[in-house]
Amino acid sequence: MSASDETQSTDKHALFRLSAEILVMSFALFLCLPEIAAQTQSQTDPFDVDVSVEFAEIYQAMKKDDYDLAEKRLSKKHALAVRVKNRILLEEVLVVKKEVNRLKLEFDNVRKYYETLKKNPKDPQANEQVGIFYCAVKGDWGIGLQLLSRAKNVTIQRTARTDLKRPVDHSERVKLADVWWKLADGTMGPFRKACQLRGRYWYLLARPNLTLAMRLNFDKRLQQIPLIANKIVIWNQHNGPHFNYGTITCRVALLYSGKSVWRQVVQVPWKSDAPSSRIVHPPDVRFDQIRVDITRFVGLGGGLGELEVFDGTINVAKNCSAFASDFYQNDPRFVPSNINDGDTSGNSGYWILNKGRKGWIAIDMVNRL
Repeated sequence: MSASDETQSTDKHALFRLSAEILVMSFALFLCLPEIAAQTQSQTDPFDVDVSVEFAEIYQAMKKDDYDLAEKRLSKKHALAVRVKNRILLEEVLVVKKEVNRLKLEFDNVRKYYETLKKNPKDPQANEQVGIFYCAVKGDWGIGLQLLSRAKNVTIQRTARTDLKRPVDHSERVKLADVWWKLADGTMGPFRKACQLRGRYWYLLARPNLTLAMRLNFDKRLQQIPLIANKIVIWNQHNGPHFNYGTITCRVALLYSGKSVWRQVVQVPWKSDAPSSRIVHPPDVRFDQIRVDITRFVGLGGGLGELEVFDGTINVAKNCSAFASDFYQNDPRFVPSNINDGDTSGNSGYWILNKGRKGWIAIDMVNRL
């Protein structure tokens, strides 16, 4: 078996195991807490993210708060990366290792509350502390909000319950955004940033339906939220059944107030019949816009399937304005807004340039363009 085959075989086995376990692992914490487990079973959250196939087993262990097992599995992945001399995989292993260590340390800080929940699922203080850990530290809002809906702090409790209702009316979404932001003003640390980003999410959903006057004050709040791109995921595309469009190399830049604060040339893997992506980890710099210039392409032209930008565990590119130098024949199927619509398949919901043209695409995190 070649090094490439060994890596692919490992990834396939991990994916099969993930498919078998994904229906139950979200409830591992609550195996002895049936009330919350029943509520959480059908609950998805807009901040949910796809699990990386390459690290499926590690994320399974992290989901269950079994960080010792995560470290053990990560050690095997590290050995594989070294053996097959996969530099990109090795870089990602080191990043995930840092994340496992961070979560393990933070989990130890709430372990006593975790144990309390096993004995008394309705304990307000325990629900609040573990809920904050799940939302602000782990980024698991599906479980975290259920816990916070029983929090000791009445404001947190009410806000979580409103959020769980998933309001669809734009006025209700604005109100929910404002409550999250006010909650952020009265707290500190990771939970403050989590509240800011949660409010940002609900406001961005509502903003297209608001008047300019209504947006004025709330847009100022957006500008006050310091965004940091801890991780960028660049998804390629392969033009559906034609397999004649895609990107080979691009230049990724973060901007703040119109000035470049970081940039890097990135090679993006391309597959003719499957989604492919490249993960980039910029330094901790504040930004309000990301731009990707396509410099080399496959076949007839360049394009991308999706662009995800994570501040911590939250994709802050969702619901933001995307714009580009151009798109294929002004065809509405290939508009820039496809770049952050959540479709990472590579064969639908993508953006492509005109034939033989280099160009760029950008996402503004603050302004509605």
